[in-house]
Amino acid sequence: MKNVFHVLLSGFIILVLSGCSEIYHTSRYITSFFHEEVVFILTSSNYPDEIRAETEFLSSRKSTLVFGPYMPNIGSGGGSFGGDNHGYKGVMLGKEIIALWKVPTKQKTLHYYVRSEPNNGIIRAPRKKRYYYSVGVALGPMRVYKESLTDEQFKDSQIAGYTAYGKPLHYRWGEWDKLYYVTGSFTGSDLQKTPHKFHEIQGIAITAEQYNKLYKRCHSDWQAVKCFMDKDFPGLSLEQLAYIQSRKHPDDDDRLAGKFPKPERRVNRWL
Repeated sequence: MKNVFHVLLSGFIILVLSGCSEIYHTSRYITSFFHEEVVFILTSSNYPDEIRAETEFLSSRKSTLVFGPYMPNIGSGGGSFGGDNHGYKGVMLGKEIIALWKVPTKQKTLHYYVRSEPNNGIIRAPRKKRYYYSVGVALGPMRVYKESLTDEQFKDSQIAGYTAYGKPLHYRWGEWDKLYYVTGSFTGSDLQKTPHKFHEIQGIAITAEQYNKLYKRCHSDWQAVKCFMDKDFPGLSLEQLAYIQSRKHPDDDDRLAGKFPKPERRVNRWL
């Protein structure tokens, strides 16, 4: 046993001496050793005329994502593709997607809601025996480099950032009320520099009152169990009601009635 300990200790020291990059990749390997896989959830969202002053931006731009068994803490959800890893939780294929996001702009604050249709859940690419799996999600328009856009996408894009020399650097692509996602094995840098085929889900604009009620639902003790809109939300338009009804799942009433168990609190096993 002592010999095993000394071997592990020696290996760790070598990694420290070899640099942070090696430690990072090794930590991902160790994580994947204790889970069936590690999932990296990378998000992007970028709108014209966003209010970007740090204190205003962080306090007023709130985003929520439910991606099958995952409900990552994506905070503002803004900028280019970035995120964190999550230990494997369960089957992803076919599971529902829900998202809501709030964007303060110079003109007004935007609120959007997205839910996948019943029996039309997550389309998942093969893992191909890699030790990690990636999910890229854009809440509305994404911010990327020109290299990641196809010719057709580039025609519909806008410049979203310039270099210090005044040349276009970032581009914004995507419709304001849609969610885009792609699954597979890639990094945030890949999503910004290499074209990918994104699946898309149509969303709908909602009011501030509706958004606040939904946000409270999604961040209560029930979390993803009750994280969706229903016909009893205040001030529903005919378009919103039709959207909600077209996306009603068979177990919605039971979920709202508390017939599902409350989610267990996530425990960080690395602390």
